[in-house]
Amino acid sequence: MTIDREELLKAREISGLVGRGSFLRVVNYHNTRRADEEQLRKEVRAFRRHYHSVSIEDLDEWCATGRWPYDRPGLIPAVFEGWRTGYDVMARILNEEGFRGWFYIPAFFPDVPVEEQIPFCKPHGLRLFAADDYDDPRCAMTWEEIKEISKDHEILCHTATHACLDESMDPETIRREIIDSKRHLEEKIGREVAVFCWRGGDEYRRSEFAHEYLKEAGYRYLVSNLKIEKIA
Repeated sequence: MTIDREELLKAREISGLVGRGSFLRVVNYHNTRRADEEQLRKEVRAFRRHYHSVSIEDLDEWCATGRWPYDRPGLIPAVFEGWRTGYDVMARILNEEGFRGWFYIPAFFPDVPVEEQIPFCKPHGLRLFAADDYDDPRCAMTWEEIKEISKDHEILCHTATHACLDESMDPETIRREIIDSKRHLEEKIGREVAVFCWRGGDEYRRSEFAHEYLKEAGYRYLVSNLKIEKIA
């Protein structure tokens, strides 16, 4: 979901949102560079002033009762792709400002050997913006970092290898990208992973070929570029 941040941060845009049924906003982040830390902190502070952070449990309650539990609309800072900067910069800012983030991890990216991570990026559609932020070639979070983030934030699955999935793929590949990825994340962080997001942000209705895999995996929600959908 693409949102104009300047408009998002204006208080007049917040007034009356809950009353009009607009309960949730999502702001997508990818490589949150150190050079952008000051601006990122300003944004998170503005989120905290005007919005309520969102947990999976909040989403469960909303879906079960039809009622939003807070007097302010919710906002999800969605941090994609498991970049090292997501831990070093964005997770630290969120922790310091007391706001929950959702971190979308391609489940097998942290397993790529450090010296192979940068070559791994381009063929898998991972746009590396911050290689020059570090003196070594590691660009992915480690499992220890992801597990630490999971204590205060949500960890979600963004496929296994950041693959673009479609119905022409063989079932084994689809299973690996949807089911095995979830199980791998859960084994590594020791907690449930309830949300899946395609590369490209397809909606549930556009991914009928994958419905049985999403259900078998046990996901509760699918996040697309336009909505969060409950998997029935």
